[in-house]
Amino acid sequence: MNQVRERESAIHRARRPLSIRIRSTLLLLPAWYLPASALRAAFHRWRGAHVARSAEIGYFVILDNLYPEKVFIEDRATISARTTILAHDESMAYTGQGAEVLAETRIAAGAFVGVHCVILPGVTVGERAVVGAGSVVTKDVAPESVVAGVPARVIRSKGSTAEPRP
Repeated sequence: MNQVRERESAIHRARRPLSIRIRSTLLLLPAWYLPASALRAAFHRWRGAHVARSAEIGYFVILDNLYPEKVFIEDRATISARTTILAHDESMAYTGQGAEVLAETRIAAGAFVGVHCVILPGVTVGERAVVGAGSVVTKDVAPESVVAGVPARVIRSKGSTAEPRP
């Protein structure tokens, strides 16, 4: 029974050619360490991610290692250090409970993602939205809103007059 489950779950797991995985991994290392944001962004573009030339990419940012082409970072967006942006999730496949999730993840124009955040597959962070440091974003973030926490929740939305909490 266990062997059947293992075979079934393996069918749902990502199957990318080894050459694509190696290229993505080798280009990820300079994208982490280079001293200029423009260089880091360029290496992520070479990996296949769609990163606008005016986007800012911090140190140690991971743009999905297996499917970088499913990550979109638009003009003037900022991705702070140690943030991970995912376009796939294999957890259900690994446990034999379902298929891999594969979806485009987008950081819209002018958005800001704070230090050490995780953006899950299929999420869109809206224009000029702010994601607070350390947040795990599981759902779309509306334009011009501020979210924070685990999971990220709205602190302030467009049109709100309330000051954000410290």
